Amino acid sequence: MWRKPAAFILLFGVVWLSFYAAYVLLPFLRPGSVVIADAKFDTLVKHPMFGPQDRYRVMMFGYSKVLSALRPRDLDAALGPGFRSYNLGLPGEVRFLPILEAALTAGNIPTHVLLTIPWDGKHEADGLTAVLHDDNKLASTLFPFRTLPRDVALFLVQNRTRLSEAVRDVEAQRSAMLHDRGWYFIKSQSHYPGDRLPDDYALPTDHPSRTAPRVIPERSLVRDRLEQLARQHGFQVIFVPAYVRVGEAAAWPAADNARLITISEHPLVRVLGPDYFNYPPALLADPQHMNPTGAKVYTSDLAKLLKASGAFD
Repeated sequence: MWRKPAAFILLFGVVWLSFYAAYVLLPFLRPGSVVIADAKFDTLVKHPMFGPQDRYRVMMFGYSKVLSALRPRDLDAALGPGFRSYNLGLPGEVRFLPILEAALTAGNIPTHVLLTIPWDGKHEADGLTAVLHDDNKLASTLFPFRTLPRDVALFLVQNRTRLSEAVRDVEAQRSAMLHDRGWYFIKSQSHYPGDRLPDDYALPTDHPSRTAPRVIPERSLVRDRLEQLARQHGFQVIFVPAYVRVGEAAAWPAADNARLITISEHPLVRVLGPDYFNYPPALLADPQHMNPTGAKVYTSDLAKLLKASGAFD
């Protein structure tokens, strides 16, 4: 009787390994967001990021809005010699500790960590119980390749007449992102001519008469860990402005344009400038993400703010 369960377990193992092997060996089949995130974890932060000539070693974190907005090479050029930055924004991901810790483990130590979104307010770590009660997290843990059949089907349907070219396109986009130190234009979500939203673009969820303040929890397990790492490795943490579309929220008060608030001394954690910049729809490719022109404008505005703050003097 034991042979049937053993045969089933063996068959299940073979199927699981086959899918996992395909997932690992054919990365171009994954969604673009996954390809970019994996490249940042597996390549960007594991290779040497800084040299002895880099006096200011900067890592900027956030989700896909940062991914599309900060152009490190332009930021470096604006701030001058000795400044080297990386865009470590991740698509669809608000957690920044995993990629920061991966960089630190690889020996890439920043002098400054820039954040656009606050840490969460959780006081306890997610344990095994949390995973077991979260169907998506459990599925991701047990079957990282669970979307592979869908991804294969989409890839074949969308690229049925240009399979080889599509594979090369994925690798070219990945390589361009690595060359640009983490900046990536999310063209796949752009559906307007010239990769720019219409000037009168608006959404029902917009609230143009209200600001959208960034709430930074005073107590947080993530904050505790970040401050522990900052003390251990000697880097500063600075909250810098994110951005919103004009009409999405009211403009931030001009009085805060030169704001520099210290919320922790040891380690040094500060809030710089407004909570966000306001940009016209024409600088965005879709409701959330910058087009290349918008990225240049955002990077320039951030550089001006950093210069004027004295944070890098």
